[in-house]
Amino acid sequence: MLSEQTIFNAGNLLVNATTGAAAAGYVFNVLMIARAPLQLFQAVQTSLLPHLTTLGSRGEEDDFRASIRVTVMAIAGFAGLVALAMLVAGPELMQIAFGKKHTYQRADLVAVAVGMGVYLSAATLNQAALARGQVRRASFCFVGCAIAFVVWVVVPIIPSDVTRVVVGYLGAAVLLCSLLYWLYRQPLVPKEVPVKPGSTEEMELQLAAGDEAG
Repeated sequence: MLSEQTIFNAGNLLVNATTGAAAAGYVFNVLMIARAPLQLFQAVQTSLLPHLTTLGSRGEEDDFRASIRVTVMAIAGFAGLVALAMLVAGPELMQIAFGKKHTYQRADLVAVAVGMGVYLSAATLNQAALARGQVRRASFCFVGCAIAFVVWVVVPIIPSDVTRVVVGYLGAAVLLCSLLYWLYRQPLVPKEVPVKPGSTEEMELQLAAGDEAG
């Protein structure tokens, strides 16, 4: 959660510190295209994780992957519609929603809309990782992407601070989704723990086996 908040809010703070409140306000408004769907996605996450955990515990791999695939396809369709709307009438819609204080760049809006879809797909893959007990690996992915995003925004590779944040958000989303997809394709394999003869663990296993046989 800390890494997620860094990706969504560190850009505003850094732009405010270097360029000023006006540019930071522009970045905040543009990233609302990504923040608002993320809030709505919380409801999906609430039901998705228990569902995936149940399927994983039962060993129903096909249904597990089908659930991820359907969710990602729904996200892609939604993000595609948002990106199309931003391409056709994005600046006008943003001014209706947030006022005419800023002149919004169509490319920025489309980039954030695409990044939103990629990030929500990454969030879906994250639920798959949590359901499989890959919490530590998933957290490393998030932390690494958050650090990369901050470094990208701080280092003036692109002269415009606003453009760096927009490109950085899209890049962080793509990187995070790629890492979590790699993790998704390589699920953890439970390791067999040797049981010492005469130990408490051996007695518990014998009792469990007896109960199951009974």
